[in-house]
Amino acid sequence: MASPQAFEWRPAKLLQDYNAQQDFALLILNQPIQQGNNLRRLWKNSAVRVAADGGANRLYALSSFHGKYSNLQLIIGDLDSLDPHVREFYTSQPVPANIVHDPDQNSTDFGKAINWIRKENPSGIDIVALGGLGGRVDQGVSQLHHLYRFQTDPKYTTGRVFLLSGSSLTFLLKAGMHNIQVREDGEEDVFGKHVGIIPLKEPSVISTKGLEWDVTDWPTEIGGQLSTSNHILPDTFVVQVKTDKDVLFTIALKQVDSEENE
Repeated sequence: MASPQAFEWRPAKLLQDYNAQQDFALLILNQPIQQGNNLRRLWKNSAVRVAADGGANRLYALSSFHGKYSNLQLIIGDLDSLDPHVREFYTSQPVPANIVHDPDQNSTDFGKAINWIRKENPSGIDIVALGGLGGRVDQGVSQLHHLYRFQTDPKYTTGRVFLLSGSSLTFLLKAGMHNIQVREDGEEDVFGKHVGIIPLKEPSVISTKGLEWDVTDWPTEIGGQLSTSNHILPDTFVVQVKTDKDVLFTIALKQVDSEENE
C-alpha cells in the first residue's frame, strides 16, 4: 500500500517576530479584531495586505489611533459596509490602497478577497484570515466552509488558508500525514495546549501522536466521537495527524489558555 502524502506545517512562524517578510497574505475580515500583538506581528511579517469590505473599518479604528496599519494594499467586496471616511483614508496614503468593487451577491467578500489574492499570485501563496470564527454562528460556519471550498487541491497547490480568531488558529488538513510543528526552537511559544480535530465535511479515520489522548485508526464524525479539548504534551514540538479525509485542525493561542487558567 502506498504511503499517504506527507505535509509539513510551521504555523508558529506566522505569529512570531521576524525582521524579514514572509511569503503570505494577510486578509482582514469584517469581524472584531482581537489580540493586537498578533495583528502587529502578522502585519510586519506579511507580504500582501488585503481587507474584505468592512474589514477596512476594523483596521482603520486601530490605524487612526496607532498610526501602524495605514499601508493597506487592497479593499475588495461589494463595499456595502465600507465607510466613506475609511475609503478616503486608505486611498489618500502615499501608496494608495486599490479599491475593487465586486457586486456579485452569490459570493462572499471573504471569497472575493481569496480569489483576488490567488489571481495576483498564480504560483501560490498562503493566506491568513484575521477575524475568523467571530460574530454570529452562521458567519463562523461560513468561514469554516471557506477553508474547504478554497482548498480543493489535495496538495495545496494554490496555497494554504488559515483562520485566526481571538482565541485560536484553525486550518484544513487534507487527507494524508501531517507533521505540525507547534513550537519553534529558541522562540517564545505562541500556542496554548488545547487542540481539536474536527471532521466537518464527512466522517474520517484519524491517528495522532504528541497529544495527551492520542488515537490510532479512530473513526470520528459530527454526531459521533470527536477529538476536541485535547492537550499538547509539554515536551511535544511536533503533533502528527494522519487522516483519510479532510479535517479541521484548531489550536488555542497561548494568551487564551493563560486567561482560562487564571
